[in-house]
Amino acid sequence: MSTVPMRRAGIAGWCLLVFVATAWLHTRHNDFPWYYHPDEPGKVEQVMGTRPWNFHHPMLLLSATKLAVTVSGVKSEQAVAETGRTVSALFTAGAVVVMVLIAMLARGWGAGVITGLALMLHHQLFELSHYMKEDPALLFGLSLTFLAGFVFEKWPSPAAAAMMGLACGIAISGKYLGFIALAVPVIVLTRSGIKGAWPVLIFVLLATFAAVNLPLLGDWERFSASFARESRLVVEGQGEITQRVPHSRYWSIFLANSTPVMWVLILVAVSAAIRRRALLSAMEWTTLGFPFAFAIALSFSPKDNDRYFLPATAMFTLLAVAGISYLADLLRARFRPRWTEAIAGLALVAAQFPSWTDDRGGLVRYVGAFQHDDTAELVEWLRANVPLPAMLAKDEKVRLPTPLRHGESVATSVLPHRILSDAYAADLGSFEELQARGVTHVITTPSTYQKFERAGFRPKQGQEDLYTRRKLFYAALRRDFDDPVWMRKRGTVIYLHPGLEVYRIAK
Repeated sequence: MSTVPMRRAGIAGWCLLVFVATAWLHTRHNDFPWYYHPDEPGKVEQVMGTRPWNFHHPMLLLSATKLAVTVSGVKSEQAVAETGRTVSALFTAGAVVVMVLIAMLARGWGAGVITGLALMLHHQLFELSHYMKEDPALLFGLSLTFLAGFVFEKWPSPAAAAMMGLACGIAISGKYLGFIALAVPVIVLTRSGIKGAWPVLIFVLLATFAAVNLPLLGDWERFSASFARESRLVVEGQGEITQRVPHSRYWSIFLANSTPVMWVLILVAVSAAIRRRALLSAMEWTTLGFPFAFAIALSFSPKDNDRYFLPATAMFTLLAVAGISYLADLLRARFRPRWTEAIAGLALVAAQFPSWTDDRGGLVRYVGAFQHDDTAELVEWLRANVPLPAMLAKDEKVRLPTPLRHGESVATSVLPHRILSDAYAADLGSFEELQARGVTHVITTPSTYQKFERAGFRPKQGQEDLYTRRKLFYAALRRDFDDPVWMRKRGTVIYLHPGLEVYRIAK
């Protein structure tokens, strides 16, 4: 067998191995209840057809899940949620494979091997694969767009432009934020002299988007309203509370999703790029600048969440891998480059396992976190220590199922107590009113009441009175009643370890 077919067979084999291993790892322990994540019940209901499509996001995740549910024949809410989580894991596995190919195109075979291992074992990719959410679909579309950009740059042709159009269509179908993928063809195609590239790209992009999003295109009024809603959330923040912008929240997220080894290698990659700036291609500059620009853009929105940082996390990891090959070049005179790359690559991969921060980071920590359920412990404690007919009041972030939201049969099978629930327990009434209704315990979480304590947070215009009433309620709950009669601290996986505090308010 000649060298080229052997190399291609090796690349294909490694990509297949990475895909299978990532999909297997990222579907471990994804069987927690379907109502724990606040967004999953609505997605489950849309897939099952008990709720109309709301188009809060484009349709790639839900269309793929609907297809998987139809093929598998699953019926229950739990099974549909787990199917959607598996689809998310498959999108993540696909994104990791695409990143491997990018690394091989840009830096060679060794970079592809290290990239596959580093991303497969990265805790943020692992965590977000466990939710029926659109972020892995967006990552897959964006990474595919970057790969198409490198392919077009090396082998410009209408076929490569069509590949880029397909990738952009997938990215935009993942999340509305996927529109940023269009920056890649704008940068690459404007530098090429290929005639007809833009019409081909636009045609394939529109065809891809239409094929994935047929329900969206068939209900333009609902889509327009949902898109406007999502746009307002980006600008104004979610709920009745907003915060100052720009802010440094995503700097903390970067630190939580990286390691000291990564920091050194990223600095090496950036300094090497500056020294070699005349030799770098447009796609190399785009890959270098994307995670920094993406993180800065996120910092200007009052709507913040760790998962929004996922594309930057993956690209920063890719930069760290590039830093390994640059480091080998720097040390070529004293050490063999292969040994240098192997040692630095091993350090990068090994650093994924422990935690470098107090409560986040480290694959081992996340694998363990998905195997422990604080809400299940709360249910056991309530059954044993709060006799009927006691009534409970809780925040929405306390993930006990309620009849109104999750169905009578689901709620009563988990806990026989009657539960009053709202976004904020403070909205259910004063303590005297709750006591008069028979409420004996209030269950809250730091995720709820710390919104009223954190510096920089403030009510939106017109919501000042509501904000103040809620703030006073939680302050009084924690000040005037005994310390929590039962509690668990907030942990690594927020949906299984939200931080639970039970206060007895009955006299």
